[in-house]
Amino acid sequence: MWNAIRSFFTPPMTADPAEVTAKLHWMVRLRWLAITAQIISIFPALYFEMIDPELLPAFAGAIGLLTAWNMLTWLALQRDWVLPSPQIFIQLCADIAVLSILLALTGGAWNPTVPILFVHSILGAMLLQGRRSLAFFFILLVSVIAMQFTAQIPPALENSLLPRTILFPAQFLVALVFWILTAWLSRTLGALQADLSAARERKTRIDRLRAVGALAAGLSHEFATPLNTAQLRLNRLSRSMNLSENSDLITAREELNRCGEVLHHMAGSQLDPERLSLEIADLDRLVDQVCRGIANDHDEGVTIRYRPVGRGPYRALIPSVAFSQGLINLIDNAIQSGNEDSAAGVTVDVTVEAGPDRVEISVSDRGVGWPAIVRSHLGEPFVTTKPGGVGLGLYYVHSLSEAIGAQLFLEDRPEGGATARISIPRAGRVESAPGEA
Repeated sequence: MWNAIRSFFTPPMTADPAEVTAKLHWMVRLRWLAITAQIISIFPALYFEMIDPELLPAFAGAIGLLTAWNMLTWLALQRDWVLPSPQIFIQLCADIAVLSILLALTGGAWNPTVPILFVHSILGAMLLQGRRSLAFFFILLVSVIAMQFTAQIPPALENSLLPRTILFPAQFLVALVFWILTAWLSRTLGALQADLSAARERKTRIDRLRAVGALAAGLSHEFATPLNTAQLRLNRLSRSMNLSENSDLITAREELNRCGEVLHHMAGSQLDPERLSLEIADLDRLVDQVCRGIANDHDEGVTIRYRPVGRGPYRALIPSVAFSQGLINLIDNAIQSGNEDSAAGVTVDVTVEAGPDRVEISVSDRGVGWPAIVRSHLGEPFVTTKPGGVGLGLYYVHSLSEAIGAQLFLEDRPEGGATARISIPRAGRVESAPGEA
Protein backbone atom coordinates (compact mmCIF):
# COMPACT_ATOMS: atom_id res chain seq x y z
CA MET A 1 0.00 0.00 0.00
CA TRP A 2 2.83 2.38 0.86
CA ASN A 3 4.42 1.78 -2.55
CA ALA A 4 1.13 2.56 -4.28
CA ILE A 5 0.82 5.84 -2.36
CA ARG A 6 4.41 6.76 -3.10
CA SER A 7 4.04 6.03 -6.82
CA PHE A 8 0.86 8.14 -6.87
CA PHE A 9 2.82 11.23 -5.82
CA THR A 10 6.09 10.45 -7.64
CA PRO A 11 6.64 13.16 -10.28
CA PRO A 12 8.09 12.35 -13.72
CA MET A 13 11.51 14.03 -13.57
CA THR A 14 12.12 14.35 -17.28
CA ALA A 15 12.01 17.02 -19.97
CA ASP A 16 11.57 14.54 -22.80
CA PRO A 17 8.58 15.60 -24.96
CA ALA A 18 7.69 11.92 -25.30
CA GLU A 19 6.89 11.93 -21.57
CA VAL A 20 4.11 14.54 -21.86
CA THR A 21 1.50 11.86 -21.27
CA ALA A 22 3.19 10.66 -18.08
CA LYS A 23 3.37 14.23 -16.75
CA LEU A 24 -0.30 14.84 -17.53
CA HIS A 25 -1.34 11.64 -15.77
CA TRP A 26 0.51 12.83 -12.68
CA MET A 27 -1.07 16.30 -12.85
CA VAL A 28 -4.57 14.82 -13.19
CA ARG A 29 -4.02 12.72 -10.05
CA LEU A 30 -2.83 15.72 -8.06
CA ARG A 31 -5.72 17.84 -9.32
CA TRP A 32 -8.30 15.30 -8.10
CA LEU A 33 -6.74 15.61 -4.64
CA ALA A 34 -6.88 19.42 -4.87
CA ILE A 35 -10.53 19.39 -5.97
CA THR A 36 -11.44 17.08 -3.11
CA ALA A 37 -9.64 19.33 -0.63
CA GLN A 38 -11.43 22.42 -1.98
CA ILE A 39 -14.84 20.77 -1.62
CA ILE A 40 -14.09 19.70 1.95
CA SER A 41 -12.81 23.19 2.81
CA ILE A 42 -16.19 24.77 2.04
CA PHE A 43 -17.69 23.68 5.36
CA PRO A 44 -14.93 24.98 7.71
CA ALA A 45 -14.68 28.13 5.56
CA LEU A 46 -18.37 28.89 6.19
CA TYR A 47 -18.05 28.04 9.87
CA PHE A 48 -15.01 30.31 10.45
CA GLU A 49 -16.45 33.07 8.23
CA MET A 50 -13.66 32.74 5.69
CA ILE A 51 -16.15 32.99 2.82
CA ASP A 52 -19.25 35.12 2.36
CA PRO A 53 -22.30 32.83 1.91
CA GLU A 54 -23.40 35.04 -0.97
CA LEU A 55 -20.16 34.15 -2.81
CA LEU A 56 -20.65 30.41 -2.29
CA PRO A 57 -22.24 29.83 -5.76
CA ALA A 58 -19.25 31.49 -7.46
CA PHE A 59 -16.87 29.44 -5.31
CA ALA A 60 -18.68 26.19 -6.19
CA GLY A 61 -18.85 27.20 -9.86
CA ALA A 62 -15.05 27.64 -10.01
CA ILE A 63 -14.59 24.20 -8.47
CA GLY A 64 -17.05 22.79 -11.00
CA LEU A 65 -15.11 24.30 -13.90
CA LEU A 66 -11.87 22.78 -12.61
CA THR A 67 -13.60 19.41 -12.16
CA ALA A 68 -14.95 19.48 -15.73
CA TRP A 69 -11.52 20.46 -17.08
CA ASN A 70 -9.84 17.63 -15.20
CA MET A 71 -12.46 15.15 -16.38
CA LEU A 72 -11.89 16.13 -20.02
CA THR A 73 -8.14 15.75 -19.61
CA TRP A 74 -8.59 12.37 -17.93
CA LEU A 75 -10.85 11.13 -20.74
CA ALA A 76 -8.32 12.28 -23.37
CA LEU A 77 -5.58 10.32 -21.61
CA GLN A 78 -7.77 7.24 -21.25
CA ARG A 79 -8.42 7.25 -25.00
CA ASP A 80 -4.66 7.48 -25.67
CA TRP A 81 -4.89 10.80 -27.46
CA VAL A 82 -1.50 12.24 -28.35
CA LEU A 83 -1.34 15.60 -26.56
CA PRO A 84 1.35 18.15 -27.58
CA SER A 85 3.94 19.40 -25.10
CA PRO A 86 2.28 22.90 -24.76
CA GLN A 87 -0.60 21.07 -23.09
CA ILE A 88 1.36 21.01 -19.81
CA PHE A 89 1.73 24.79 -19.90
CA ILE A 90 -2.01 25.17 -20.62
CA GLN A 91 -2.93 22.80 -17.78
CA LEU A 92 -0.81 24.68 -15.25
CA CYS A 93 -2.23 28.04 -16.38
CA ALA A 94 -5.75 26.67 -15.96
CA ASP A 95 -4.85 25.57 -12.43
CA ILE A 96 -3.56 28.96 -11.30
CA ALA A 97 -6.51 30.74 -12.98
CA VAL A 98 -9.11 28.72 -11.04
CA LEU A 99 -7.05 28.75 -7.84
CA SER A 100 -6.67 32.54 -8.08
CA ILE A 101 -10.45 32.89 -8.36
CA LEU A 102 -11.01 30.67 -5.33
CA LEU A 103 -8.46 32.62 -3.29
CA ALA A 104 -9.85 35.97 -4.44
CA LEU A 105 -13.27 34.91 -3.13
CA THR A 106 -11.79 33.99 0.26
CA GLY A 107 -9.41 36.82 1.09
CA GLY A 108 -7.00 36.83 -1.86
CA ALA A 109 -3.36 37.34 -0.94
CA TRP A 110 -4.34 37.56 2.75
CA ASN A 111 -5.83 34.06 2.78
CA PRO A 112 -3.68 31.81 5.05
CA THR A 113 -3.80 29.08 2.39
CA VAL A 114 -2.29 31.27 -0.37
CA PRO A 115 1.03 29.31 -0.27
CA ILE A 116 -0.87 26.62 -2.21
CA LEU A 117 -0.63 28.97 -5.18
CA PHE A 118 3.14 29.13 -4.78
CA VAL A 119 3.36 25.36 -5.07
CA HIS A 120 2.66 25.92 -8.76
CA SER A 121 5.94 27.80 -9.07
CA ILE A 122 7.56 24.49 -8.11
CA LEU A 123 5.45 22.55 -10.60
CA GLY A 124 6.20 25.06 -13.35
CA ALA A 125 9.95 24.87 -12.79
CA MET A 126 9.83 21.08 -12.63
CA LEU A 127 7.56 20.30 -15.59
CA LEU A 128 8.35 23.17 -17.96
CA GLN A 129 11.59 24.13 -19.66
CA GLY A 130 13.19 27.33 -20.89
CA ARG A 131 10.92 30.19 -21.93
CA ARG A 132 7.73 28.37 -21.00
CA SER A 133 8.89 28.02 -17.42
CA LEU A 134 9.78 31.73 -17.26
CA ALA A 135 6.47 32.73 -18.89
CA PHE A 136 4.54 30.62 -16.40
CA PHE A 137 6.32 32.27 -13.48
CA PHE A 138 5.38 35.69 -14.88
CA ILE A 139 1.72 34.62 -15.17
CA LEU A 140 1.86 33.42 -11.57
CA LEU A 141 3.09 36.83 -10.38
CA VAL A 142 0.33 38.57 -12.37
CA SER A 143 -2.20 36.33 -10.62
CA VAL A 144 -0.85 37.27 -7.19
CA ILE A 145 -1.05 40.99 -8.04
CA ALA A 146 -4.58 40.60 -9.42
CA MET A 147 -5.71 38.87 -6.23
CA GLN A 148 -4.62 41.82 -4.11
CA PHE A 149 -6.87 44.23 -6.01
CA THR A 150 -9.86 41.93 -6.52
CA ALA A 151 -9.91 40.09 -3.20
CA GLN A 152 -13.15 39.79 -1.26
CA ILE A 153 -12.13 40.17 2.38
CA PRO A 154 -14.15 37.84 4.66
CA PRO A 155 -15.18 38.96 8.16
CA ALA A 156 -12.60 36.69 9.79
CA LEU A 157 -9.72 38.60 8.18
CA GLU A 158 -10.95 42.21 8.35
CA ASN A 159 -8.97 43.06 11.47
CA SER A 160 -5.68 41.31 10.51
CA LEU A 161 -4.67 42.66 7.11
CA LEU A 162 -1.01 43.34 6.37
CA PRO A 163 -0.19 46.33 4.15
CA ARG A 164 0.28 45.49 0.47
CA THR A 165 3.77 47.04 0.55
CA ILE A 166 4.82 44.30 2.97
CA LEU A 167 2.69 41.39 1.82
CA PHE A 168 3.38 41.39 -1.92
CA PRO A 169 7.23 41.65 -1.76
CA ALA A 170 7.26 38.79 0.75
CA GLN A 171 5.06 36.62 -1.44
CA PHE A 172 7.06 37.52 -4.55
CA LEU A 173 10.29 36.52 -2.78
CA VAL A 174 8.82 33.20 -1.67
CA ALA A 175 7.57 32.37 -5.17
CA LEU A 176 10.91 33.37 -6.74
CA VAL A 177 12.95 31.26 -4.32
CA PHE A 178 10.70 28.25 -4.90
CA TRP A 179 10.98 28.62 -8.67
CA ILE A 180 14.77 29.11 -8.76
CA LEU A 181 15.55 26.23 -6.40
CA THR A 182 13.21 23.82 -8.16
CA ALA A 183 14.48 24.79 -11.63
CA TRP A 184 18.07 24.25 -10.48
CA LEU A 185 17.27 20.90 -8.84
CA SER A 186 15.28 19.76 -11.88
CA ARG A 187 18.09 20.54 -14.29
CA THR A 188 20.69 19.00 -11.98
CA LEU A 189 18.69 15.78 -11.75
CA GLY A 190 18.19 15.81 -15.52
CA ALA A 191 21.94 16.15 -16.08
CA LEU A 192 22.65 13.33 -13.62
CA GLN A 193 20.13 11.10 -15.36
CA ALA A 194 21.74 11.85 -18.72
CA ASP A 195 25.22 11.01 -17.33
CA LEU A 196 23.91 7.80 -15.79
CA SER A 197 22.26 6.79 -19.06
CA ALA A 198 25.47 7.51 -20.98
CA ALA A 199 27.50 5.44 -18.50
CA ARG A 200 25.09 2.52 -18.80
CA GLU A 201 25.19 2.72 -22.57
CA ARG A 202 28.98 2.81 -22.54
CA LYS A 203 29.14 -0.25 -20.25
CA THR A 204 26.67 -2.12 -22.46
CA ARG A 205 28.74 -1.24 -25.52
CA ILE A 206 31.97 -2.44 -23.93
CA ASP A 207 30.31 -5.69 -22.83
CA ARG A 208 29.00 -6.18 -26.36
CA LEU A 209 32.45 -5.53 -27.82
CA ARG A 210 33.99 -8.07 -25.48
CA ALA A 211 31.35 -10.62 -26.44
CA VAL A 212 32.06 -10.06 -30.13
CA GLY A 213 35.79 -10.35 -29.43
CA ALA A 214 35.28 -13.66 -27.62
CA LEU A 215 33.15 -14.89 -30.52
CA ALA A 216 35.82 -13.83 -33.00
CA ALA A 217 38.51 -15.64 -31.04
CA GLY A 218 36.40 -18.78 -30.87
CA LEU A 219 35.63 -18.74 -34.59
CA SER A 220 39.28 -18.14 -35.44
CA HIS A 221 40.34 -21.10 -33.33
CA GLU A 222 37.67 -23.45 -34.67
CA PHE A 223 38.12 -22.59 -38.35
CA ALA A 224 41.90 -22.24 -38.46
CA THR A 225 42.67 -25.98 -38.50
CA PRO A 226 40.18 -27.10 -41.20
CA LEU A 227 41.10 -24.07 -43.29
CA ASN A 228 44.80 -24.91 -43.17
CA THR A 229 43.97 -28.52 -44.01
CA ALA A 230 41.93 -27.47 -47.04
CA GLN A 231 44.75 -25.24 -48.28
CA LEU A 232 47.32 -28.03 -47.91
CA ARG A 233 45.10 -30.53 -49.73
CA LEU A 234 44.48 -28.10 -52.60
CA ASN A 235 48.21 -27.45 -52.95
CA ARG A 236 48.89 -31.19 -52.94
CA LEU A 237 46.14 -31.80 -55.50
CA SER A 238 47.52 -29.02 -57.71
CA ARG A 239 51.01 -30.54 -57.71
CA SER A 240 49.97 -34.17 -58.17
CA MET A 241 47.59 -33.51 -61.06
CA ASN A 242 49.34 -30.51 -62.66
CA LEU A 243 46.37 -28.21 -62.10
CA SER A 244 48.31 -25.08 -61.24
CA GLU A 245 46.72 -23.23 -64.17
CA ASN A 246 43.17 -24.48 -63.53
CA SER A 247 40.86 -21.46 -63.09
CA ASP A 248 38.52 -23.20 -60.63
CA LEU A 249 41.42 -24.26 -58.47
CA ILE A 250 42.93 -20.77 -58.57
CA THR A 251 39.57 -19.28 -57.51
CA ALA A 252 39.24 -21.80 -54.68
CA ARG A 253 42.71 -20.99 -53.41
CA GLU A 254 42.02 -17.25 -53.55
CA GLU A 255 38.84 -17.65 -51.56
CA LEU A 256 40.60 -19.78 -48.97
CA ASN A 257 43.30 -17.13 -48.65
CA ARG A 258 40.58 -14.53 -48.19
CA CYS A 259 39.03 -16.64 -45.42
CA GLY A 260 42.44 -16.81 -43.78
CA GLU A 261 42.74 -13.03 -43.88
CA VAL A 262 39.30 -12.65 -42.31
CA LEU A 263 40.24 -15.03 -39.50
CA HIS A 264 43.51 -13.17 -39.01
CA HIS A 265 41.66 -9.88 -38.66
CA MET A 266 39.12 -11.44 -36.31
CA ALA A 267 41.83 -12.87 -34.09
CA GLY A 268 43.48 -9.45 -33.84
CA SER A 269 40.28 -7.47 -33.37
CA GLN A 270 39.62 -8.40 -29.75
CA LEU A 271 40.87 -6.00 -27.11
CA ASP A 272 40.55 -6.53 -23.38
CA PRO A 273 41.13 -3.28 -21.46
CA GLU A 274 42.41 -5.26 -18.49
CA ARG A 275 45.16 -6.93 -20.53
CA LEU A 276 46.53 -3.92 -22.39
CA SER A 277 50.04 -2.86 -21.41
CA LEU A 278 49.96 0.93 -21.22
CA GLU A 279 52.99 3.18 -21.41
CA ILE A 280 53.65 6.88 -21.90
CA ALA A 281 54.58 7.21 -25.56
CA ASP A 282 55.68 10.12 -27.73
CA LEU A 283 52.95 10.13 -30.38
CA ASP A 284 54.96 12.41 -32.66
CA ARG A 285 57.73 9.85 -32.95
CA LEU A 286 55.37 6.85 -33.04
CA VAL A 287 53.10 8.24 -35.77
CA ASP A 288 56.07 9.39 -37.84
CA GLN A 289 57.55 5.88 -37.74
CA VAL A 290 54.23 4.30 -38.78
CA CYS A 291 53.80 6.76 -41.65
CA ARG A 292 57.34 6.15 -42.91
CA GLY A 293 56.86 2.39 -42.74
CA ILE A 294 53.58 2.47 -44.70
CA ALA A 295 55.07 4.85 -47.29
CA ASN A 296 57.98 2.48 -47.86
CA ASP A 297 55.61 -0.46 -48.37
CA HIS A 298 53.66 1.31 -51.16
CA ASP A 299 54.63 2.44 -54.62
CA GLU A 300 55.23 6.01 -55.72
CA GLY A 301 51.51 6.54 -56.37
CA VAL A 302 50.84 6.73 -52.60
CA THR A 303 51.91 9.79 -50.63
CA ILE A 304 51.72 9.87 -46.83
CA ARG A 305 52.08 13.45 -45.55
CA TYR A 306 52.66 13.75 -41.82
CA ARG A 307 52.97 16.92 -39.74
CA PRO A 308 52.70 17.75 -36.05
CA VAL A 309 50.48 20.70 -35.04
CA GLY A 310 50.74 22.76 -31.88
CA ARG A 311 53.32 22.63 -29.17
CA GLY A 312 54.65 19.35 -27.79
CA PRO A 313 55.32 17.14 -26.07
CA TYR A 314 52.76 14.85 -27.71
CA ARG A 315 52.68 12.27 -24.94
CA ALA A 316 49.80 9.94 -24.10
CA LEU A 317 49.27 6.76 -22.10
CA ILE A 318 48.70 4.08 -24.75
CA PRO A 319 49.58 0.48 -25.69
CA SER A 320 52.17 1.29 -28.36
CA VAL A 321 51.93 -1.91 -30.40
CA ALA A 322 48.12 -2.07 -30.44
CA PHE A 323 47.90 1.65 -31.17
CA SER A 324 50.33 1.34 -34.07
CA GLN A 325 48.15 -1.42 -35.54
CA GLY A 326 45.06 0.78 -35.19
CA LEU A 327 46.81 3.68 -36.93
CA ILE A 328 47.88 1.36 -39.73
CA ASN A 329 44.24 0.31 -40.16
CA LEU A 330 43.14 3.94 -40.48
CA ILE A 331 45.85 4.81 -43.00
CA ASP A 332 45.09 1.67 -45.05
CA ASN A 333 41.40 2.69 -45.11
CA ALA A 334 42.37 6.18 -46.23
CA ILE A 335 44.56 4.80 -49.02
CA GLN A 336 41.75 2.56 -50.27
CA SER A 337 39.19 5.39 -50.05
CA GLY A 338 41.41 8.11 -51.53
CA ASN A 339 41.69 9.34 -55.06
CA GLU A 340 42.68 6.27 -57.08
CA ASP A 341 43.22 8.15 -60.33
CA SER A 342 46.58 6.93 -61.58
CA ALA A 343 47.46 10.45 -62.75
CA ALA A 344 46.86 12.10 -59.40
CA GLY A 345 47.82 9.21 -57.15
CA VAL A 346 46.66 8.81 -53.56
CA THR A 347 47.49 11.35 -50.84
CA VAL A 348 46.83 10.75 -47.15
CA ASP A 349 47.30 13.53 -44.60
CA VAL A 350 48.19 12.54 -41.04
CA THR A 351 48.44 15.11 -38.25
CA VAL A 352 49.11 15.03 -34.53
CA GLU A 353 47.80 18.03 -32.60
CA ALA A 354 48.45 18.69 -28.91
CA GLY A 355 45.85 20.61 -26.93
CA PRO A 356 45.75 21.56 -23.25
CA ASP A 357 44.28 18.23 -22.13
CA ARG A 358 44.20 15.94 -25.17
CA VAL A 359 46.27 14.82 -28.14
CA GLU A 360 44.39 14.31 -31.40
CA ILE A 361 45.53 12.21 -34.34
CA SER A 362 43.76 12.78 -37.66
CA VAL A 363 43.98 10.64 -40.80
CA SER A 364 42.41 12.29 -43.86
CA ASP A 365 41.90 11.16 -47.45
CA ARG A 366 40.56 12.86 -50.57
CA GLY A 367 37.77 10.44 -51.38
CA VAL A 368 33.99 10.84 -51.21
CA GLY A 369 33.63 10.97 -47.42
CA TRP A 370 32.24 8.50 -44.91
CA PRO A 371 29.29 6.37 -46.05
CA ALA A 372 26.17 6.85 -43.94
CA ILE A 373 26.03 3.18 -43.00
CA VAL A 374 29.57 3.30 -41.58
CA ARG A 375 28.74 6.39 -39.51
CA SER A 376 25.53 4.92 -38.10
CA HIS A 377 27.16 1.58 -37.25
CA LEU A 378 30.44 2.89 -35.84
CA GLY A 379 31.78 0.41 -33.30
CA GLU A 380 30.11 -2.62 -34.88
CA PRO A 381 32.15 -5.33 -36.65
CA PHE A 382 31.74 -6.53 -40.26
CA VAL A 383 30.36 -3.20 -41.52
CA THR A 384 32.01 -2.14 -44.77
CA THR A 385 31.17 -0.76 -48.21
CA LYS A 386 34.44 -1.74 -49.86
CA PRO A 387 34.55 -4.68 -52.28
CA GLY A 388 36.47 -7.46 -50.60
CA GLY A 389 36.50 -5.56 -47.28
CA VAL A 390 36.17 -7.36 -43.96
CA GLY A 391 34.79 -4.52 -41.81
CA LEU A 392 37.11 -5.09 -38.86
CA GLY A 393 39.73 -2.35 -39.27
CA LEU A 394 37.55 0.49 -38.04
CA TYR A 395 36.02 -1.79 -35.42
CA TYR A 396 39.50 -2.50 -34.06
CA VAL A 397 40.30 1.21 -33.79
CA HIS A 398 36.99 1.92 -32.06
CA SER A 399 37.51 -0.96 -29.62
CA LEU A 400 41.02 0.27 -28.84
CA SER A 401 39.74 3.81 -28.27
CA GLU A 402 37.07 2.55 -25.88
CA ALA A 403 39.67 0.47 -24.02
CA ILE A 404 42.14 3.33 -23.40
CA GLY A 405 39.59 6.08 -22.69
CA ALA A 406 39.98 7.77 -26.07
CA GLN A 407 37.30 8.80 -28.57
CA LEU A 408 37.02 8.07 -32.30
CA PHE A 409 35.28 10.61 -34.54
CA LEU A 410 34.36 10.22 -38.21
CA GLU A 411 34.19 13.53 -40.07
CA ASP A 412 33.90 14.75 -43.65
CA ARG A 413 36.45 17.28 -44.91
CA PRO A 414 34.98 20.55 -46.22
CA GLU A 415 37.11 20.32 -49.35
CA GLY A 416 36.13 16.68 -49.92
CA GLY A 417 37.27 13.45 -48.36
CA ALA A 418 36.99 11.75 -44.99
CA THR A 419 38.80 12.21 -41.68
CA ALA A 420 39.15 9.73 -38.84
CA ARG A 421 40.17 11.52 -35.64
CA ILE A 422 41.30 9.89 -32.40
CA SER A 423 41.21 12.11 -29.30
CA ILE A 424 43.39 10.78 -26.47
CA PRO A 425 43.83 12.18 -22.94
CA ARG A 426 47.20 13.87 -22.79
CA ALA A 427 49.76 12.51 -20.33
CA GLY A 428 51.34 14.90 -17.87
CA ARG A 429 54.44 16.75 -18.89
CA VAL A 430 57.38 14.52 -18.08
CA GLU A 431 60.88 15.85 -17.57
CA SER A 432 63.19 14.89 -20.42
CA ALA A 433 65.81 12.31 -19.62
CA PRO A 434 69.46 13.32 -19.88
CA GLY A 435 70.49 13.46 -23.49
CA GLU A 436 66.88 13.34 -24.77
CA ALA A 437 65.94 15.98 -27.30
